[in-house]
Amino acid sequence: MAENLTVSKVIPAPARRVYEAWLDAEEHALMTGAATSAGKGGAYTAWDGYIEGRTVSSEPYTRIVQTWRASDFPEGHPDSTLTIEFTEVAGGTEVTLRHEGLPDGMAGDFERGWQDHYFAPMGKYFSSPREKLKEGAEALEEAAEKAGVALEGAVDKAGAALEKAGREVTKALDSARREARKRAVKAVKQGRQVGRRVQQQAKDFGKKVRTLVKAPSKAGAAKKSVVKKAAPAKKPAAKKVAPAKKPAAKKAAPAKKGARAGARRKG
Repeated sequence: MAENLTVSKVIPAPARRVYEAWLDAEEHALMTGAATSAGKGGAYTAWDGYIEGRTVSSEPYTRIVQTWRASDFPEGHPDSTLTIEFTEVAGGTEVTLRHEGLPDGMAGDFERGWQDHYFAPMGKYFSSPREKLKEGAEALEEAAEKAGVALEGAVDKAGAALEKAGREVTKALDSARREARKRAVKAVKQGRQVGRRVQQQAKDFGKKVRTLVKAPSKAGAAKKSVVKKAAPAKKPAAKKVAPAKKPAAKKAAPAKKGARAGARRKG
């Protein structure tokens, strides 16, 4: 009958660091103090070959599933399954080990082994000045990367905004050019219409001028003909009136002479 166990401990490091150290053969050896190797297809050995297995699956910074077999497993007993879960908490990362399928009577020994040969050295490793300096450098690098990404994003946004503004300006210019072209065509059309009206008005004015130029000669001819016809009528009238006045004057003259003679005789 197989046995299962679950153990956990808070390790003073970010989940990313513990996760990466667990899967990296060189750093796994540093944090446990025992030789570790990695092979093809996820194969690995740990604790100077006492443990061997294969990584079945992994979720970055969250979960790792491995087959796990110790050299003192009974012959013919199937490999056990080890699930490592990483949960960030105050003070670091809670590492939880769920070990399933252990041979009967061995769960207690492996639980102590996890505490003594993994959690204890891991706590010391991630608390060391070297590790803290490394964490600080990585934090600075991460911050710089985030700043770079943010700056790149800001530049991309600014570039997109400028590109959009450029398209809008180009669109506005195209619209303005089209409007200016329409107005120019309209102005040319109106100019042609005005030109035609001016030409027509000039023609009409020319006709009127020519009419006025011709009119005086006809009027003068009419006046001359009227004068020529009216002159003979005035001359005979003057001749008829003159004889009528003259006889009256001749008759009065003798009367005045007789009166004067009578007066002389009376005196």
